[in-house]
Amino acid sequence: MKRFFDFLTNSPAAVTFAVLSVLGIVVFAVPGLHPIAWILGLVLCLGVIGALLMFHGEWRRAQRQIDSLRQLLSTERGRLDTLGLTPVDEEVTALPDEERAQRILGLLPDSDGLVQSLRLDATYGALEVDELEPLHTFRQEFSKSSFDNSRSHTAFMNLYRSAEALSIWVNEETRPLADDKTKREIRPGDSRKGGWREYTEARSRGESLGDRFVSARWEFNQTALELGLVD
Repeated sequence: MKRFFDFLTNSPAAVTFAVLSVLGIVVFAVPGLHPIAWILGLVLCLGVIGALLMFHGEWRRAQRQIDSLRQLLSTERGRLDTLGLTPVDEEVTALPDEERAQRILGLLPDSDGLVQSLRLDATYGALEVDELEPLHTFRQEFSKSSFDNSRSHTAFMNLYRSAEALSIWVNEETRPLADDKTKREIRPGDSRKGGWREYTEARSRGESLGDRFVSARWEFNQTALELGLVD
């Protein structure tokens, strides 16, 4: 409630609505203005409608900003949780670019597994647990890795960030199916504080993260091919 009143205080639309309301009271309270009160009232009604439309637009923009900041916070929180806590395989970290690229593309193949599932059906009706494991493994195994070549490193970082964001989303927004523990589903609206509106937002965010991950994987593969890191 406090955030709602803060929003009203800082909203031009709310201020406009308040001013028009006061003017309306004055118009109908002053006897001398009664002959033209209906004209002034009509103008004030149009002004109020305009203020309400402005208010609706401001509210939607604020909600989009909140959703964007919530997603960013979720991603950054996941990164902080992994810093200094994730065991790093020394042998993997020391691999040359070729072996590192082959390992990544082996974990995240495009012919089957999660990448293929997201490409063919990104509706998130159900996610296979076995297909999600390589995603989490990639996030943990390569959390402190880098490529010697700057171009391949840029492609790798884009892939890693997209995989990390998707992995965090899976952990926070999905749950195992009650009758099939081999699959996960997006937590339904009746188990969320924000109800089905929050569910729809979570699903939309997941679809966006999935698309970004698939695209980043394709770009990394193309870069690896062009640089001769893989056959």
